[in-house]
Amino acid sequence: MKKYINWGVIGLGNAAKAFSSGFNNLTNSKLLAVASKNEEKRLFFKEKFNLKKEYLYENYEDLINNKDLDIVYVALPHSMHKKWCLKLANAKKNILVEKPAATSLDDISEIINLVKLNNVFLTEGISFRFHSFVNQILSATKKFNINDIYSIESNFGNDAIGGKKIFGLRFKKPDKKKRLFNPNLAGGAIWDGGCYPLSLVRLIISNLNEKKFIKPKIKQIKKFIGTTGVDENSELVLEFGKILSTIKTSINSNLQNNLIIKLKNGKIIVNNPWNPSRNSSIDLMFNNQVETIPCLNTENVYKSEIETISNLLLKNVIELKYPLPDLNDIKENIEFLEKWSKG
Repeated sequence: MKKYINWGVIGLGNAAKAFSSGFNNLTNSKLLAVASKNEEKRLFFKEKFNLKKEYLYENYEDLINNKDLDIVYVALPHSMHKKWCLKLANAKKNILVEKPAATSLDDISEIINLVKLNNVFLTEGISFRFHSFVNQILSATKKFNINDIYSIESNFGNDAIGGKKIFGLRFKKPDKKKRLFNPNLAGGAIWDGGCYPLSLVRLIISNLNEKKFIKPKIKQIKKFIGTTGVDENSELVLEFGKILSTIKTSINSNLQNNLIIKLKNGKIIVNNPWNPSRNSSIDLMFNNQVETIPCLNTENVYKSEIETISNLLLKNVIELKYPLPDLNDIKENIEFLEKWSKG
């Protein structure tokens, strides 16, 4: 019986570096091979993760053809996800694709159809969904009835431009060469970070609705388009029955990076749900009482992601179950990201 899963990584940018840090001290997983057009990046991974020279590939397809690999993590720019997911599915390789898995409903539908046809595993790298803190959030919010909720606010955003501001003015300009600010690489706040708050809001409401996802109505879309042509700040207001949810994302401002549920007699604040750590907690404020629930598992979020997926593959499980992101969940999230981006 197989005891561990061999992983490969295509694309060795910052996402791949962060993700690969999760392999430290894992017994069910091993980073075996990487592929990048950039030799410097390949050598960095060789030294950092003690890889063998023969498992460093310049050509992505050479990595895909490595018969020792059980799963490949696609960490390329958003605009390249579809092409390489399709190639991996045709090669019958299991797939973890960085978020967003695709940038249109048509593209993710095509990927999912081919994955099902070839009977391979696919999931999306919304890493917090694989961490046990999500179960704490769902347990805490389940204490309340869905009819007790007025609204949900959720946001994810960081300043990716950098540079000092003087009297509120920033002189440093966004660099179109960077993926986040390049419209040709599907850059922008919505596609980069919008998936996080959207995913969690949908998950919480489904949990309160007997684990059934509710398709919301779009009430409002706001976007600020920057000088490079991508959205730098965006807002989406959804209506889940009587519950209004405001979702914000940004690549030019540091947001609170939290989730707030407003109740009839109080509120719930989830602090730092996107990268669970010692700074993550759930504050229950109800009937003038305050209870703080700390994050019980402060291990690397990518470690949880890799370990969870590897355990499933060792058991030959290729279909994820709630609350993990299954294929339909991924598809619906991308459907609303696309509507948001085009609105």
